[in-house]
Amino acid sequence: MSPWRTILVAAALASLLPGCSRDGRPGKLNLPTGGAVVEPPADPASRFVTVLATLRREPSDQGKVKAADGARAPVANAIATLHRGERVTLVEARDDWSRVRASDGEEGWLKSASLLPASQVQEGTVLAVAWAFDRPDLLAANARRKLDPGTLLFIRKTKDLFTEVDAGPGASTWILTDRVTALPADVAAAKLVEKARFLRRNDRPDEARELLALLRSRSPDSPLVAVLAAELGETPPDGGPPEGTTGPTGPSGPPAPDGTPPRPP
Repeated sequence: MSPWRTILVAAALASLLPGCSRDGRPGKLNLPTGGAVVEPPADPASRFVTVLATLRREPSDQGKVKAADGARAPVANAIATLHRGERVTLVEARDDWSRVRASDGEEGWLKSASLLPASQVQEGTVLAVAWAFDRPDLLAANARRKLDPGTLLFIRKTKDLFTEVDAGPGASTWILTDRVTALPADVAAAKLVEKARFLRRNDRPDEARELLALLRSRSPDSPLVAVLAAELGETPPDGGPPEGTTGPTGPSGPPAPDGTPPRPP
């Protein structure tokens, strides 16, 4: 076989392999159109917590319950607060409640509606602003909704140029697939951003900045470092907004026909 023929065959074989973008993100997510995750295999009992939820001693919304040791004084029903994206193991299901085991081994009850089987989704995030679509069609762009960088996603399925994601409270939405990253390092960074945002919303800015420091040490090259730093009030060295941020200085107006966020004025 001639050298040129060898090169052409190698190029053809390479075109059949999953591609990667220049920044290392997967060119195509490993998701079939049905939405099930093929790799890595998930424990059938594994569940993701989809909203901020309280782990409880008893399957009840009551604030106080009887102590397990039979003591007269009631005890707090709440055991711990679990954040969106935490993984738990299903132990038992009862009506609207599920008994689960948290990552530290603590067992308690959560509302079943706050859980999602890990075998049905893949974790992901976006590193820049991603515009939402009501349907997997460019004409269905929703100019009133966009996903901020670092939003933790549960990826349900892909269709054509689009990926359906659970991005928080409310119905799932569609975003352009090339905006999604499922790399473990990016997902880990998004989880730190998610927790830091929770702390900031609850007037705990010092703790949020500690998580920013942790993010800097773990993922110094992640674009989410600049995003979180801006949200916590740090000014970039050049005095301008970091790429991908939202708000008064971020992208505004409807997306371009290909879904690309517009440039700020």
